[in-house]
Amino acid sequence: MRIKKLLFLIISLPLISGLTACSQSNAGEQRHQNSENSSETIAEGKVEVYYFHFTRRCVSCVTVQQTTEKVLAEHYSEELENGSLVYHEINLSNPESREIAGKLGVGGQALIVVSGNKVYDLTMQGFMLAARDYNRFKDTLDTAIAKVKT
Repeated sequence: MRIKKLLFLIISLPLISGLTACSQSNAGEQRHQNSENSSETIAEGKVEVYYFHFTRRCVSCVTVQQTTEKVLAEHYSEELENGSLVYHEINLSNPESREIAGKLGVGGQALIVVSGNKVYDLTMQGFMLAARDYNRFKDTLDTAIAKVKT
């Protein structure tokens, strides 16, 4: 059992370090975006999946985006088509992204699921699972979507 825990730690640390490194590369911009808060809710009655990133991205950031898009296309195509689920890919380097980032309290790379005032942050799980365990990533995204619907 100790070997499994040690192996998990060895695998997780580079992923967490990569996420931290990506986020720190734009620290000044992140502070500015976090200071813009709004009490408005995001689109009542539908589920929105947001993937936030910067123009300058690492391999892990790109992988999280690609895996998210794959899960949504393969398992939520009907919801995407009828508009009950909407996917947003948002570049935080663009000034027009500041309003939505401020509403959601996002200042760096993030994967979140929102419906009304319910927000489910998948960022950490996304970066840990997207590249190495598609099924667990899919299950985690499914759970988040289900939780914000209720």
